Amino acid sequence: MYSIPKNSLLNVNEDTLVSIRKEYDLDKPGRMDEAIDVIVEWLQKQDHFVKKEFPRDYLERKIIFSKGSVERAKVKLDRNCTLKTLLPTFYTRINFKHDYKESNTIIDAILPKLTDDNYRCYALKSIGKRFDNGFTNYFRFSLSMIEYIAAHDYCKGLIAILDYRDTNLMEMIKKIDITELRQFITLLTEGYGMKIKGMHIIHTSKAIDTLVTIVKQCVSAKIGQRIQVHKDMESLHKFVQKDILPKEFDGNEKSLFELHDDWLNVLSSEEFQEYFEKIREATTNEMYRQTDKFNNDYMGMAGTFRTFIVD
Repeated sequence: MYSIPKNSLLNVNEDTLVSIRKEYDLDKPGRMDEAIDVIVEWLQKQDHFVKKEFPRDYLERKIIFSKGSVERAKVKLDRNCTLKTLLPTFYTRINFKHDYKESNTIIDAILPKLTDDNYRCYALKSIGKRFDNGFTNYFRFSLSMIEYIAAHDYCKGLIAILDYRDTNLMEMIKKIDITELRQFITLLTEGYGMKIKGMHIIHTSKAIDTLVTIVKQCVSAKIGQRIQVHKDMESLHKFVQKDILPKEFDGNEKSLFELHDDWLNVLSSEEFQEYFEKIREATTNEMYRQTDKFNNDYMGMAGTFRTFIVD
C-alpha cells in the first residue's frame, strides 16, 4: 500500500501512513511487503482455515492493528476466524437501514477524524428509556463497523466515548447479558485486535458505578484501568480533542445523528453486504486443527469457550 485510499466515512491525517509504519519499524522500503508475504505463506499452511486468501491491504491492516508484529497478526487472524465459527449469532445478516430498531434508542458512530496521535474514536449516545429487545443487534451493528474498519482504516486503536445522560440507566443495566457482553468484547479485542486506548463514560448519577462494575467484569484489568467517568463535557475534552467530537459532545464535527445515518447507509449498501457475506466465510474447520494447540491458544482467553459452551 503506497497511500491510504480516500473514504467517505473515514479521514486520516496527512502523515498517518508514514507515522504509524515508522513507529512499528515498518517504514523502510519493502519491509511491509516482506511482512505481508510471511503471513500469505503462513495462511497456506493452516489446514483449519476455511478461507486462505485475503487482500494484501487487509493483511497490512491486520499487522498495523497488531502493533507491527507479524506473529501477533497471525494469532489475531486465527482468533478472528475461530470466533466467527464459535459465535455465529453475531454475524447474522441484517439490513440495518430498515430492520435495525435499536437506532431509536442507541445513536452511535465511528467518527470521521483521527486524533493527532492516530487513534480512531467511537461515540455513542443512548436515548432509550426501555431496552426490551436487548443488545444483540447493537453488537451486530458495532461489529459490522469494526469489520469495515478492518478493511478500510489505518489507525492505532480505538477510544470509546459513551454518553448515558439521556437514558434510563437502570433499565438498560437490567437488560445487559453479561455473557453476551463478554463475548462481544472478546471479539473486539481478541478477534479484531483492537487496542482500547480509553473508555470515557458520561453520566452524573451514582448508578454509573454499577455499569462500570459490570464492564470491568468483561474486560482485561488493563482496559479496566482505562475507564474514565465524566460528569460534563469539559472533563471529557481534557482527554479527547474537541475538533473530532460531534455537536452532542460540544465538538466541532457534525451531529452524531447524521454520522449514525451515514454508517447505516454504508453498512446496508449492496457493496458492503456482498463484502460482509464473503468475509464472514472466513471461519475455521476445527476437525483439522490440533486439539492441544486449540486448548493452549484459546481456553485462557477472557470469556473462555468453555464458558461459552456451558452458557
